[in-house]
Amino acid sequence: MNSYKQKNNDGSIAIGFVFLGVGLILLLRKLGLFIPSWILTWPMILIVIGLFSLIKHEFKSFFGAIMLFLGTYFLLRNEFDLDLGIGQYVWPLGFIALGVYLITQKRKENQILDDLRSKWDQKQKNQKSTSSAFSSSVEEAKVVDEESGSAGAFSGTSSQDQGFTRTTGTSFADRLNIDAIFSGVTRKMMSKNFQGGKITAAFGGADLDLTQVDFNGVVTIQVDIIFGGVKMIVPPHWDIRTEVTNIAAGLEDKRYFREGGVDPNKVVVLKGTILFGGLEIKSF
Repeated sequence: MNSYKQKNNDGSIAIGFVFLGVGLILLLRKLGLFIPSWILTWPMILIVIGLFSLIKHEFKSFFGAIMLFLGTYFLLRNEFDLDLGIGQYVWPLGFIALGVYLITQKRKENQILDDLRSKWDQKQKNQKSTSSAFSSSVEEAKVVDEESGSAGAFSGTSSQDQGFTRTTGTSFADRLNIDAIFSGVTRKMMSKNFQGGKITAAFGGADLDLTQVDFNGVVTIQVDIIFGGVKMIVPPHWDIRTEVTNIAAGLEDKRYFREGGVDPNKVVVLKGTILFGGLEIKSF
């Protein structure tokens, strides 16, 4: 089993520092020290969320970039009267950024599918080559047996490598990739070599069934939710560990645990950010 090390950027610790900072600012103001009024405005909340998300994800978080952009824009407009003439373009730019993100993610998904198809074709060629060689050996063996007055029979089987998502929502891919943007997505994973993945739900929801999935070791699922919800159905013996930042959100584990406890060889680490949304974990 791969070793698992708990990281120090736990979401609850970060939220604790945020409340600590707000408390100190309020205390300093009560003591008569000058603290700019804009420090405690709602755009600063978006800025803090964006910065935290970007730092946590090594400045590769689309969610963090959007939060930082919106917070900075509204702070400059509301507190410093610096509209910069882009007020009418904020939402169009936001939708353009969202579209670029979705197109980029779709291209990555298509690239993964192309790689899977290439591997599939190569495996089929290898299987055909192996089958032809095996058939030749069988024919030679039969000739030898016939010459010696005896006969033999041989048989062989082949396996299939599945890695695609059907229109019904059933997926045989090893990696999870869900984008529920202003929509709902239902996905049932069937991989026996699950490698984790990502879920993004913005103004939408996702239902994920992992009851047929199998793996060994530690896998990571990136979960980013804003004004949405995600429901995950997992086996009750999995070890679910969360490193998710909750901001005005909820995370519930409603599984029915077995008497044997959790399996240390099946660890799922949930990372990401939940803003005004919810993540529910259930089992049958």
